[in-house]
Amino acid sequence: MNLFLKNYLNNTCDEKELDQLVDQFQDPDKKEELEQDMLEDWVGLELNEESPDLRSALYRIHYHINKIESKGFGKRRIIHILTRGAAVLFVPLMIAFLLQLLSTDSITTKTISTPLAAQTTFKLPDGTQVWLNSGSSLAYPDEFSGNTRRVELHGEAYFDVTKSKTPFIVDAGSCNIKVLGTAFNVFNYDNELPVVTLDRGKVSIVTGKDEKILTPGFQAVVDTSSQFVSLKKVDAPTYSLWRKHQLVFQDEELDKVAVKLERWYNVDIEIADSSLLGRRMTANIEYESLTEVLDLMQVTMPIEYSFNKETRKLVLRKH
Repeated sequence: MNLFLKNYLNNTCDEKELDQLVDQFQDPDKKEELEQDMLEDWVGLELNEESPDLRSALYRIHYHINKIESKGFGKRRIIHILTRGAAVLFVPLMIAFLLQLLSTDSITTKTISTPLAAQTTFKLPDGTQVWLNSGSSLAYPDEFSGNTRRVELHGEAYFDVTKSKTPFIVDAGSCNIKVLGTAFNVFNYDNELPVVTLDRGKVSIVTGKDEKILTPGFQAVVDTSSQFVSLKKVDAPTYSLWRKHQLVFQDEELDKVAVKLERWYNVDIEIADSSLLGRRMTANIEYESLTEVLDLMQVTMPIEYSFNKETRKLVLRKH
């Protein structure tokens, strides 16, 4: 096996070796050899062994990417190179999350992020289990202290909160979600209304003008303009099926379907005909390729599509 890759996998490579490994990832002539080495290493792992703790290695990659960016290299190019190699080795583990350390006085804040078309799961300092969906980030302190356990979410996450007398608070920008110990899903992407769906326990949704108590099987939708919270009864487990790699559409309009597909497959979707916007879709997608999903859409609605692989641009038109 490639010496630099071997040392990297064993978490023993130094800064110079990591530099040379990244250089090899950028060399098209080395691509096939590196992928074969990583595949052999993956196949050789004992299935009954504990999953390796990849955080240290991934944090070092993030540090190295920042160094490369400061020298003028393109961020997207380097991330693409590293995540393609990692996908071969770590599937079905979530391939990449980026950790950033920010210091404010004596408090250290960590931020874990997931790129598009990826998910990850991890534990917070209090033992709370978090699942982070694609294109999302969660900021939290290195250690919880004081009279709250506060985290900040952009995107979508599922929380299984360790029970404690200290309130657990999710800062979702336009609202705060307060719990003591419960399991719930928070949807908080930019330009979309925040949605909280409760599986068990009890949740308080607080805005500047409203507060609602959420009970199991109900969902809260926050109107970011009026700051009022509306509740409705739903099939709660359906809204967190993304943790099991299932993308669910329940009679959703095509423009909303397109936004979810963009995050799920890391593509840019343009709906060229406005007459398609009112079309609705119901489907449960699990491990299907983008082409298979598009073929399904063609069966259920009058569309045709074109896809540019280089730009990852997908255009939907009326058939």
